[in-house]
Amino acid sequence: MKKVVSSFLVLSFLFLVVLIISSLNKKDFQLISPKPKQVNILGISQWFPKEVKEELSVLQISAKAAIFTDTKEGKVLYEKKIHEKLPIASLVKVMTALIALEHKNMDDKFLVSQRAADMEPDKMLLIAGEKLTLRELLDGIFLISANDGAEVLAEGTTGSRDEFLKLMNDKAKQLGMEDTYFANPTGLDEDSNNSYSTAYDLAILTRYLIRHFPEVVEISKTEHIYLPKTEDHQDYDMYSGINLLTTYPGVVGFKTGYTPEAGLTLITLARKDGQEIVGVLLGSESRRDEARELLDYSFEKLN
Repeated sequence: MKKVVSSFLVLSFLFLVVLIISSLNKKDFQLISPKPKQVNILGISQWFPKEVKEELSVLQISAKAAIFTDTKEGKVLYEKKIHEKLPIASLVKVMTALIALEHKNMDDKFLVSQRAADMEPDKMLLIAGEKLTLRELLDGIFLISANDGAEVLAEGTTGSRDEFLKLMNDKAKQLGMEDTYFANPTGLDEDSNNSYSTAYDLAILTRYLIRHFPEVVEISKTEHIYLPKTEDHQDYDMYSGINLLTTYPGVVGFKTGYTPEAGLTLITLARKDGQEIVGVLLGSESRRDEARELLDYSFEKLN
């Protein structure tokens, strides 16, 4: 009888050990940005644009690179040098927003540092010592491409700007963005070691963000936001810089960018007749007109 009891206790102990190990393994591999000091990065099996070899269109555009793809099947509707590494300006902030959203809640508050408040040129005009929620900072980032807002998120999400940048680059690898590097959370040109990406990689990033955090689309499609004064911050009155919101039916955002090195950049998101398209333009001389032309062309191909 003693042997039976002893065997039962041994088996019970081994079963408990297996459960603990299984639980630990699950915690090690989360489908969010790798946490600080986490070594392993889990690759996510997810949506990728389906490339084609033949010339897709006779359309001539000034943009150095472009991709327009539907977000359901991943069918590439237009492409131009989609794997060419290029500076992307404020499109970097799409990843900045994703990292913040994966680690914080919309109502979480961030303290504005003097360093962040001093950021130029596009800014909310934040004042050091103010506190704003993640939602309020995202309003500024998507409507006016606020560099001060992006820096506040980088400093306050994990408590370390350097760790935040590491998470941005780890997330890019996790998503399969093989030709992307982030040097800062704003997309501003540095003296050296600038951020870069490709039209292809940015399509992956955008689609991932809007699927996992659809509330961002609600922000990016808003033409005007007024944040009243509170005990934590002054009032803010912001108008969207995405002019296609008012000139192209179906456009619901998403993000613009510009630096002297990158030129005009754009990610556009449009929905029409049950179809959804993500378009990326890098190094364009006329992003509004080219985006309109390529959206017309892309929706026609889907019909």
